[in-house]
Amino acid sequence: MTVKSSYPTALALALAALLAVGCGSSGSDDDGGGASAGQQGGAITIAQGSQPDALDPALAYTSNSWEPLWLVYTAPLTYKRAEGTEGAELIPGVATDLPEISEDGRTYTFTIRDGLEYSDGTPVKASDFEHAIKRVLNLESGGTYLFEGIEGATEYIEAGDPEGDIAGIEADDATGEVTVRLTAADGSFSNVLATSFAGLVPSSTPFRNMTEDPPPGVGPYAITESVPNRQFVMEKVDGFDIPGIPAGNLDTITTEIVKSPARAAQDVIDGRLDYMQDPPPTDLAAEIREAHADRYKEWPTLSVNYFFLNQSLPPFDDEKVREAVNVGLDSTAIARILGGRLSGSCNIVPDGIPGHSERECPFGDPDGPGDVEAAKKLIEEAGATGEKVTVWANNDATRPEIGQYYTGLLDEIGLDADLKVIDGAIYFDTIGNVKTRAQTGLANWYADFPHPATFLQQVDGTAIQPTANGNYGMVDDPEINEEIAELLTETDLPSVADRWEALDERVIDRSYIAPYGSEELTTFLSDRMDFENCSLVHPLYGNDYSSFCLK
Repeated sequence: MTVKSSYPTALALALAALLAVGCGSSGSDDDGGGASAGQQGGAITIAQGSQPDALDPALAYTSNSWEPLWLVYTAPLTYKRAEGTEGAELIPGVATDLPEISEDGRTYTFTIRDGLEYSDGTPVKASDFEHAIKRVLNLESGGTYLFEGIEGATEYIEAGDPEGDIAGIEADDATGEVTVRLTAADGSFSNVLATSFAGLVPSSTPFRNMTEDPPPGVGPYAITESVPNRQFVMEKVDGFDIPGIPAGNLDTITTEIVKSPARAAQDVIDGRLDYMQDPPPTDLAAEIREAHADRYKEWPTLSVNYFFLNQSLPPFDDEKVREAVNVGLDSTAIARILGGRLSGSCNIVPDGIPGHSERECPFGDPDGPGDVEAAKKLIEEAGATGEKVTVWANNDATRPEIGQYYTGLLDEIGLDADLKVIDGAIYFDTIGNVKTRAQTGLANWYADFPHPATFLQQVDGTAIQPTANGNYGMVDDPEINEEIAELLTETDLPSVADRWEALDERVIDRSYIAPYGSEELTTFLSDRMDFENCSLVHPLYGNDYSSFCLK
């Protein structure tokens, strides 16, 4: 095993085909820390279709929150500010270097940079790292599973004492050194140290959701105003200086919640908004592609879109019913809703990540129509005809329409389905609460990091938790659980990619989810933005606001 390991070359090569999107350069210098070409300073207003799930790094777990928070809360490690395969390279964040890893893969040691300050001027301490992880564990965050492999983490959770100790984390504030001991080797743990969950906050930060008053962080921007369901404001932090992380060009970035994608698109066209995070609606997309090609682009994502099927509840506790959904599913219908921004797939691990299976889909062509008649027969064989089902969806752009299609499909194959649409800001918290007893609905997963484990954890029974649960289908297959645990001890990912691939196939063969593909997302900027030089798209975090600049 390599000490001070970084992103494996083989994995970077595997990502190349998906991520080589050829977008505009950030114009930064070689170490990634320089300023973009274009104007310095100024203010922009951007739009999101729904409120981020949280603006607290311990709790935030959607693209609406991670896209901005990446610039506010720097973790010990981070990723190179670049597009394509370059952007998947791990680099030091608040740590001075990549961690030293013991020969048995269980101990990670790194040093926090000397002289760092939070956005409010508070000095950064090595012990702040343990406090950040305590907040994730104590607040029952969706990121809890990432840190449960640390020695003493489970005991800390069970003790219920926020100020208690996590035995496997030692921090020396005098030297800045942090040592993390794991109960078993985890080949993805360097990536875990680069997630927003590991973003440092002061040790005085309370053990509660700080979305309305986000804590100070270490980053090129700070959140200075937060009005839930309305807007939040990010302002540039004077004096921010970490090699490899650009300081940003704009002085102020205001994010407004704009529910209507049609209104947001028109406002970008007219210059009232400068960027919209959601894609334009289908009926406007073709016009925008043609009339505004100089400030619009589409790009692939490391993601999987699927319908979750809760096998702890009828009728999806029957494999034949789950198979019927997969057999009847028509990804082309969903692609039309998305304006063609969908690549059909029957995998949980997307193309571009090792562990993605290239085999033929067992339920038919994922880019072709479904077989409704065969699906009906499976429902009849299961004795499930007429079973009541509630389909869950959120009100983000295109999601209600996808929910309507799916509800119609379930009716057509013999179930009795009703659609329930709730606000996107609370959607994943709601279906991720076991007490909700959500039977089925829309789900999607964007890579937490470039490793198959971040996708397979959605069907890992050991990751099920009462709240903030990412295993929406309540999948608990002992074979899959054991194989994931064993594979995570392997640090040489390319050498076990075929085993991850076999897991991908098993998940699909047993119809644990009903995948329908990977969605393309968009960048659409106002005419006053410098699109050519200042519109970097990161493979994990999407549009990099620190690259944005005015003409």
